[in-house]
Amino acid sequence: MKKILLTVAALATTLLSANAQRMTLHEEFTGENCPPCASTNPGFWDLCNGGTNPSKLIHISYMVPIPSAGWYCNRQTAMYTWRDSYYSVPFAPYGRYDGHVPNPTASSPGHPGYFTQADIDAEAAVPTSFNMSVVSTWTDATCSAIQSVVTITSTSAWTGTTPYLRTMLVKTDHFASAPGTNGETDFENVVQAVYPSGGAWGTSIPTSWPASTTNTYTITGTVPSYVDKSENPRIVVFIQDDGSATKAIAQAAQSPVLTLPLDAGMTSLPSTFCVTGTSGSVAPSVTLKNTGTTALTSATIYYKIDGGTMMSTPWTGSLAAGATEVVALPASTLSTGGHTLYDSVADPNAAADVNVLNNASSTAFLVQSNTAASLPLTTGFESGIPANWTLFDANGNGKNLATATVTNHATGGSKAIKHDNYNYAAGEENYCILPTPTISGTTTLEFWLAHAQYSSSYSDKLEVVYSTDCGDSWTSIWSQTGSTLATTAATTSAFSPTSASQWAARVVNVTSVPTGALVAFRATSDYGNNVYIDDINMHAGAASTAVAPITSASANAAVYPNPAVNEATLSFTLANTSSVQVQVVDELGRVLNTVANETMNAGAQKVVINTSALATGIYNVVVRTEQGTFTQHLSVVK
Repeated sequence: MKKILLTVAALATTLLSANAQRMTLHEEFTGENCPPCASTNPGFWDLCNGGTNPSKLIHISYMVPIPSAGWYCNRQTAMYTWRDSYYSVPFAPYGRYDGHVPNPTASSPGHPGYFTQADIDAEAAVPTSFNMSVVSTWTDATCSAIQSVVTITSTSAWTGTTPYLRTMLVKTDHFASAPGTNGETDFENVVQAVYPSGGAWGTSIPTSWPASTTNTYTITGTVPSYVDKSENPRIVVFIQDDGSATKAIAQAAQSPVLTLPLDAGMTSLPSTFCVTGTSGSVAPSVTLKNTGTTALTSATIYYKIDGGTMMSTPWTGSLAAGATEVVALPASTLSTGGHTLYDSVADPNAAADVNVLNNASSTAFLVQSNTAASLPLTTGFESGIPANWTLFDANGNGKNLATATVTNHATGGSKAIKHDNYNYAAGEENYCILPTPTISGTTTLEFWLAHAQYSSSYSDKLEVVYSTDCGDSWTSIWSQTGSTLATTAATTSAFSPTSASQWAARVVNVTSVPTGALVAFRATSDYGNNVYIDDINMHAGAASTAVAPITSASANAAVYPNPAVNEATLSFTLANTSSVQVQVVDELGRVLNTVANETMNAGAQKVVINTSALATGIYNVVVRTEQGTFTQHLSVVK
């Protein structure tokens, strides 16, 4: 019997001395104004969240001002300043894995784009001397602070130099529109707060841990006012030795998400309404969501439209945890055009609201006249936006198509409408909606366009679209993007047309648009460069003689070889006999060579361009006819 007991005791000692399973920690440094971060993050997050990796890896992130700070980064200045300095962050996106640099032999060590499954598997296999757990709870009924109980047990002896237990509040942030310039709207596992903050930003723990030592730490901290507590915040803890050369992290753990017992959230629904005449009765809708764990049976919905008076309407029902309900607001009489709905929810189950950040929302909605308008529909925007034409700010964020003063094309005038892709984040989308046209038989939409790419990697887009449900959904019937949309050479300056040669005519057959449908231009930014539209003309019949020859010519035009060394050929087709001038123009708009200046007959044309005297670079071949102007790009290499 004694021998058996000794065997059991020996086994127990062996188990206590065995190394625990490591939970690894990846810390990423990213930013809302960082273009490479936007392209890297989706794949990096998919890797971290894929397969069994969540049982091996916790990944958290800090916002850093690389290449520049935005408001999202700035609200966590103290944290990013500490962590940025702590690791001497060289670029973004960047990462440390358990304190050290992963993939050190990569061309950019630490770049999450080089992070692999092999990195995860290798680090998870490294022995650790600790088991660690964390349980977090709200400290009071208002859920304004968090208490975390962290239990650490050493499974084998461990010695550090300057070890700390670090405790961080982490949450994924979702935004309706991008907070910065790189277009990202979702940011995974962002550190919102550190407890305790300042000083060493952590809780000092013993430097020596004999095997089988257990210590428990109770850590409390307030929740920052900008944290939406309904969006699954949680606590991440880890042991880090500041005195080690690699800032080694010995073990990490995370708490279950913190839930709210009672909470209601509100989301506005982007709605569209067709009315007869210049105004009508409309009833926008909102979505009410139970973001707590207790059934929601009543609430008060507050709302106002544009700058109107705040109004309220009661709601009663039964919403289970996580459930939603679409609620139609009382009808209001509104004029046609774009409007903004502001709404919020309060008094869940007649109780105080403990989480105000998910209460309020806003959205743009459209009220559009369905009264048929006779053709032609024309405007050059010289007197602003005509009656019954709508520039619709689809995101309700103040970023829209707008009138601009520019150098116009050969038709004269000084006004156009502009989509400011130079400043608008990628994905920003807005509409110029025409009055509801009366389409019967062949119908044509003609307009003039000016656009310069920022560079060849940017693909801003312009479309002609129609809607049969008053703007709830749109069908594209014409689209140009990137280099196809461009009418002049690329420039890294904010583009504004300075000469007639930078404009090009476009013609779209809209005969297929259903009767009673809305027709619109839809501009979508790729954070590239500005797009200008002018002299819109929707009319019955085929393309007018003022545009048809040039459209035919530009549609069939080509320059080859391109790039050229000593000689290139311009080919195009004229629908009618016309005087034609062909010039080579540099990026500053200077005419370098007049290649042709003569009358050409209808049909296929070829013009030889001598490029032997041109330096390496990008040029415009500008073709002017009696009916209009078009441009082809020419690249010269030496």
